Amino acid sequence: MKIITQNDHQSLEVLSSIEAFFLRFRLSQIAKVSNAVKTKGVPFRTLFCYLISTLFSNRSAYRDYLKHQDQLGFSDKTFRNLLNNGKINWQKFLVLLCRRIIVFIEPLTEPTRRNVFIVDDSMYERASAKHVELAAFQFDHAKHKHTRGFRFLQLGWSDGNTFLPVNFSLLSGKNQVCSPKSIDGRTFSGKRKIQAQRKATNVVLELISSTLSQGVNASYVLFDSWFSSPKMFHQLREMGLHGVAMVKRSKKVYYQFNGGLIDVKTIFNTQKKRRGRSRYLLSILVEAVDGETSVPVKLVYIRNRNKRNDYLVLATTDTRLSEDEVIQLYGKRWSIEVYFKMCKQYPLLAKYQGLSYDGIFAHTALVAIGYSILAVQHREQVDDRTLGELFYLMVDELTDITFAEAIQQLIDLFKEAFKDEYILCEEVLNTIIEQFLKKLPVSYQKHLIKAA
Repeated sequence: MKIITQNDHQSLEVLSSIEAFFLRFRLSQIAKVSNAVKTKGVPFRTLFCYLISTLFSNRSAYRDYLKHQDQLGFSDKTFRNLLNNGKINWQKFLVLLCRRIIVFIEPLTEPTRRNVFIVDDSMYERASAKHVELAAFQFDHAKHKHTRGFRFLQLGWSDGNTFLPVNFSLLSGKNQVCSPKSIDGRTFSGKRKIQAQRKATNVVLELISSTLSQGVNASYVLFDSWFSSPKMFHQLREMGLHGVAMVKRSKKVYYQFNGGLIDVKTIFNTQKKRRGRSRYLLSILVEAVDGETSVPVKLVYIRNRNKRNDYLVLATTDTRLSEDEVIQLYGKRWSIEVYFKMCKQYPLLAKYQGLSYDGIFAHTALVAIGYSILAVQHREQVDDRTLGELFYLMVDELTDITFAEAIQQLIDLFKEAFKDEYILCEEVLNTIIEQFLKKLPVSYQKHLIKAA
């Protein structure tokens, strides 16, 4: 498949890697069972690989198309039709892909490691668009203001080394900016749109259930206080999973302790704390009550490193875990924050400006697949480079050189600023600069050499 010119070596290498990934994990089979097939015209594989490759460019798919349209064998309408195709089950596609990646990862993982699901949400902002289907006014907790967009609800899988975005949903809200014209609940498109309008906690359970049904397993589910409640602990236990979560210090959430229903703050205030420099202050066994049933829960009160004389509360239904194990397990939740940062920082999600919910959903799935490609590469290479550095290695040459030139300019400014300082001779200046350059990632150092 010839998509780009032979002179564009970086893009060609990226495309080649994506095609190799497609064949290695037999994505044609996954596409078939996910209804991602084309009976005529440009094959799905061609369009899929092209769209993934555009994620690692400094352009949207459309702008990339304008640059390479003379070498492409299809129009921009062709790949837009694929994105807007409501018949494709992108959630199933992503889950099945992650299942195959997990099979690849398992031999590289110590048997003692605990596999976990991680649940979190983030703001998917479409602030300037008034006609984005199912977009709603959402409260952005990071910016402390309401804005247009979706709640990006993500279910991830991790073995402690590798994070995979295994399933997701884009949630709407009550105050919709643009309502859907019609919803056919019999189609995958309709089911996604119906799901987008359900309560977040219910959707979390739906994502976990569908993921388990496709053969992706874990022992624990990690989530923050936003999804934490006695009812959630009960529902996870019914699915055969243990929850590990941050607990709200709310007077409205009670646990059964010493014969009564008491909130976690009152429990803390009435119990004797551990002295010294222990990682935790208090560990208590309680019962999470939901109706007439209850499940045992271990509450672990830990020191808040960011606020002196403050504490955080972790909870787990696996009471066999030690306090240190609970803390360590919950720490794995950080990997999903890295994923959200990658999606927004580079920015993968913002590249797509379509208005249809199906198109936005498909693009989000492709972003998750692109991240999974990097995750496999990172795991296979077993090096110290971050996923962010791998991303920079795969993006267009122009972007890297621009960054390198910026660093070079900073170095020149540094020299200019201190050239008249008698305490810093030229030799000392050069030594300082050399030490600074050695601290940069290897990928940046290489491009600085090119730009010099």
